[in-house]
Amino acid sequence: MSFDSDLVVVGAGPSGLTLAVQASMMGAEVRVLERRTEPRAWAPALAIHPRTMEILRTLGVSDAVVSRGLTRVDLQVHVRGSVVEGSLGDLRLPSTEYPFILFAPQPVVEAALRERLASMGVDVEWGSELVGFEQSEEEVLCRVVAGGKRTIRTRYLAGCDGAESTVRIGAGIPFRGRSYRESIVIADAGPITNLETGIAHAFLRDRGIMFFFPLPTGSWRLIGPGPSGDSPSEVRKLVDRHTNGAVGVRDLEWIRVITPQHRLARSYRSGRVFLAGDAAHVHSPAGAQGMNTGIQDAVNLGWKLGLALHGGPESLLETYEIERRRIARQVVALTGLAYALEVSDFAPLRWGRRWAAQPVAGLLLPHPLLLSIVARLVSGLDTRYGTGALDHDRVSRRRCGAGRRLPDAAIDDAGVSRLHHLIDARAFTLAVTGRVDRTGLERLSRRHPHALTVHNLSAAMVKRLGPVNWVLVRPDGYIATSSTSPDLGRAGRYLDRWIGESVSRSQVDVVGVEQQLRSSLTMSDDVSKDPKDPSAHVGDIRLA
Repeated sequence: MSFDSDLVVVGAGPSGLTLAVQASMMGAEVRVLERRTEPRAWAPALAIHPRTMEILRTLGVSDAVVSRGLTRVDLQVHVRGSVVEGSLGDLRLPSTEYPFILFAPQPVVEAALRERLASMGVDVEWGSELVGFEQSEEEVLCRVVAGGKRTIRTRYLAGCDGAESTVRIGAGIPFRGRSYRESIVIADAGPITNLETGIAHAFLRDRGIMFFFPLPTGSWRLIGPGPSGDSPSEVRKLVDRHTNGAVGVRDLEWIRVITPQHRLARSYRSGRVFLAGDAAHVHSPAGAQGMNTGIQDAVNLGWKLGLALHGGPESLLETYEIERRRIARQVVALTGLAYALEVSDFAPLRWGRRWAAQPVAGLLLPHPLLLSIVARLVSGLDTRYGTGALDHDRVSRRRCGAGRRLPDAAIDDAGVSRLHHLIDARAFTLAVTGRVDRTGLERLSRRHPHALTVHNLSAAMVKRLGPVNWVLVRPDGYIATSSTSPDLGRAGRYLDRWIGESVSRSQVDVVGVEQQLRSSLTMSDDVSKDPKDPSAHVGDIRLA
């Protein structure tokens, strides 16, 4: 059967673009449809968490995003006449390359992802609106309006088209939840008087919290309890009321008054149709989770679609919802609680903001280690995929147990500076930190030459990763499985189950690969972990 594409992505926001980049890197032919006629100039999302930055690095866009954002941002909390200070630019997170919250507006992230996608020969199809679709066991027929009407035949369809998702509605997937009672205002303002520049500020009052976040342009992002109207004068009154007249706002560039919702799709999949980002879940902006969660959804789905398109088992796609919907439930609950603490008019919460906010802020903000606990919770660094998804074994409590994110660390191994730089977003990565069976490694590499990158690390990494001989890492940076034994049978069974033998993204000179591998191994039955032994260094054998 002839297809126009492997995957049609509807929506060119962060989730849709991330999905398109990841799937393209896995060898999928992708088309991105966007009903808007040009890139958006404004969007509410602003903060990028450390885990999301790690993902953007594997996609090749982190440098572009960091160069257009703010990394060293401190925070001042103004409460009852006092100021409590903390730092969002040094969160004491030793296991990541990005121990800070990056302030980069959503259009910056989208632009970087579009540039990356274009470098792979994929351009966003602006002014293309999906108006309907039908699916069968083998394909999805998408009806698109773009100047005229046309039909696109694709193997899979992904809805990354926001809370009012045409894809979700067309698939008949319920979107359960409700709207909050309280509204909020989000606005961008020009120069603000009496605020120290380059610093985030939060003004706590018993009727809510107003935030002022610095933007890379020198402007400010305001977020606070909604005013009675969306005019500049109403916003200025709100600012005056929350800051006791201490802060003056002149030019207002954008104003949006919104009533947040918390909703979760009953399913993330209907046959060959998938949902990601706001199409699958929406929640309050508290904690800056929306864009971050959507990007993390998209990477999880992207590599699985890429493998399924090239011979991987269909059951692999079922694990997307198993892993990511549980995370969304947690985010909806957490942001709902945070939103209530910020804006709810419930009397006990008003009392708490008046009397408890100052001691809590005084306890948390000046102590980076305490702040780092909160940061790990909201950033996704501690996200763990449990048993029942992609691992045969029980989830281990080991540092490198299955389902955990691979911890990062500075290293001087295999020609790279950090452990995460070994992760290949196009393949699985086998990190060898101890002695492994030579015959098993040869067999594994012959069986999966198209989807495996092997690195032999020095003994120094054992302390970083824990007492393991090898770790198999998924394309999204999560640990597939690991072992304290030299035997690689578990890794082989894992790859056989979730990749299969028919994946073929490129022609591989298997004989050449085998010769290269053999020349890199010791002549004994296992691979030495001694970094001084040149015959032990497998290094960056790109088996693809």
